[in-house]
Amino acid sequence: MARWWGFGLVVHCLVLMLAGPAWADTIRLRADDWCPFNCSEQKKGYGIEVAEEIFAAAGHTIQYQLTPWSRSLEDCLRGEVEAVIGAAPVDSPDLVFGAEPIGQWDSTFVVKAGNPWRYDGVGSLERVKLAAIIGYIYMEPVGGYVEANKKNKARVTQVGGTQPLDQSLKMVAAGRVDAAMESRAVLDHKLREMGLADTLAIAGGTRSGPIYIAFSPRHPKAQDYARILDDGIRAMRADGRLKAILDRYGVRDWK
Repeated sequence: MARWWGFGLVVHCLVLMLAGPAWADTIRLRADDWCPFNCSEQKKGYGIEVAEEIFAAAGHTIQYQLTPWSRSLEDCLRGEVEAVIGAAPVDSPDLVFGAEPIGQWDSTFVVKAGNPWRYDGVGSLERVKLAAIIGYIYMEPVGGYVEANKKNKARVTQVGGTQPLDQSLKMVAAGRVDAAMESRAVLDHKLREMGLADTLAIAGGTRSGPIYIAFSPRHPKAQDYARILDDGIRAMRADGRLKAILDRYGVRDWK
């Protein structure tokens, strides 16, 4: 009897060992540097910290890596990675979105200090040479203006790479373009980080909208991942863990 019990225990343990890794997924999460939402692979950013905590509790691992935004989206749509951070339904409606956003985005403009230009509707953009990041979707009507003028170098200069905002802000500071744009939270963080808070000035912006961690439509567990993330964000908001992470990055809850 004892021998049979021992054999049964061994079998049970082997089943658990074999079943565990099958559910312990590695979720490859990609984006370019968009701090404080997602930062370097070492600093991570508040969105990555939140995702890691939520998916670790569900038995999964987040494998975060910086790649250019246009490539991140393409790889996610093709199913070569499981997720991206910083997406919006207008950005790529074919991705799988949950109900809970990971923050808010807008299009806020920045110019060199002393430049009197301020954003006052899409018509005002015709008076500046604007830096725009390749693959980004901007709040309307700014997005439509960028799309219509992306081949007109007198109006729009396209910037790519894994740190396109850094490059865009350096271009404004050097006078190579008149203005750049980004989400206000990202701009505030980046201007402090780069020591440009006194060199560049905020020049108005658009309304805001939600952004998400979104999942590949080709992944069979995409809906499951979205549900896990939704439930996790709600739980972290309820018990204060979300606020604790946001406080470390100087970010307010978007709800």
